[in-house]
Amino acid sequence: MAIIKAGTILAFCGGEWSDKWTTRPFTVLKDFDQQAVVDAYRVGFVPENEWDELDEHGFAGWLTRSGYIEDVPNSYSWYVGAYGEFDPQIAPALTHKPA
Repeated sequence: MAIIKAGTILAFCGGEWSDKWTTRPFTVLKDFDQQAVVDAYRVGFVPENEWDELDEHGFAGWLTRSGYIEDVPNSYSWYVGAYGEFDPQIAPALTHKPA
C-alpha cells in the first residue's frame, strides 16, 4: 500500500519530453491509498460520449470533489516560458491577493 498522508503538499505531473506538465500544489486533507483512489476513479468514470475517456487532468478534480485534496491557500502559478525560451508573463496588476 502506498499511503499519502493528510497534510502532504501534492502536485501531479505527466507528459513526456516537451509535453511535460505539473499541476498547482494541493493539500492532502485525509490519508489515502494511491491504488484505492485510482481504482475508485476508474470504476466511477461514466463517459459522456463515445470519445470520452479517463483523463489525467480530470483525476485531480475528482480527488477534490471526493474530499481528498484542496488547493493550497496563497499559492500562485507563474508561467515562465516554453521550449527553452525564458519568457515570464508579468501580471498587469497585483491579481494574486493572499487570503
